[in-house]
Amino acid sequence: MEEVYARIEENMTADSEAVGIPTDEWTAAALAHASALLTLILGMAGGVPALVGLAIPLAMYFGYRGKSRFVAFHALQSFVYQVTGVLLYAVLAAVLAVWVAIAWTVSGLLSAVLIGLLLMPFALLLTLLMVLLLVGVPFAWLGYGLYAAYEVYQGRDFLYWLVGERLKQEVAL
Repeated sequence: MEEVYARIEENMTADSEAVGIPTDEWTAAALAHASALLTLILGMAGGVPALVGLAIPLAMYFGYRGKSRFVAFHALQSFVYQVTGVLLYAVLAAVLAVWVAIAWTVSGLLSAVLIGLLLMPFALLLTLLMVLLLVGVPFAWLGYGLYAAYEVYQGRDFLYWLVGERLKQEVAL
């Protein structure tokens, strides 16, 4: 991978576009990142279809591993980003659901002694926060994945925050 990055740095033009990598490799790498859209759409359906979206960058990684180390790295990076995002979202949804359930249960039980009625606005606020997070977080996650696709498609290299540098060191492409 170092020779790929060296080739990119050597071929940088004035507007910082890389021309050392063939255009079809930039396109394939961008598609690996853009597969986050499919993962989100299939994830909204729930269940097994969400795993199909995750399989796309993984299949691209195995398909390009022997042909293009550049595309393989971006596909692997996209796969790790998407798996991490799906897992973190599932944990966030579960934790928020438990907290909302606890808030409404305590509020309902204590409503017999009037203090529960005072806790209901808190439970409602927690419910609204949960809805906002569970709707907003996936679109922010998707936006970052599509931004990565755009950057790579424009001929610029892209590393996901926390994921990209770590993979670059671990895989040593």
